[in-house]
Amino acid sequence: MLQRIQTLLLAIVTIAMLAVTALPIWEKSSASLNQKVTLTSFALENCKGTVCISSNTTIIIAILAVISAVIAAFSITQYKKRMLQMTLGLVNSILIAIVLGYTFYQVFKVGIPMFEPENQGSYGAGFIAAVIAMLCNMIANRFIRRDEMLVKSADRMR
Repeated sequence: MLQRIQTLLLAIVTIAMLAVTALPIWEKSSASLNQKVTLTSFALENCKGTVCISSNTTIIIAILAVISAVIAAFSITQYKKRMLQMTLGLVNSILIAIVLGYTFYQVFKVGIPMFEPENQGSYGAGFIAAVIAMLCNMIANRFIRRDEMLVKSADRMR
């Protein structure tokens, strides 16, 4: 049914993964060098002053985040097919883990070494949204599994 808690959690996953595409994920700045590095879901930009020195594309984050949001939204409508919902939840967890893993790769291997490696930078709202999406997806899967076990136990009683 649509009024279950997992529906709310999957809606949060959808909104959070769309927020990943719109919000900055990570940034690091240096006042002494007047330089700033920003990671979004579309690019990792290294700017000095108002001029961007270099830009690496990270469109894979945006693509995977949108696919994850679509899967979560589709999963909401599949409330009568709990096994399919659990499979979609598993696929969604893998996609979100790939987004987080690729984000860590971009931060630690590309972003931090650009300038002042001792300055680690700070994670933005986009990263927090991805973590929230992962947690909500895992909790929704748990509630879906619990519903499936409840239905199977009721079938045994008949």
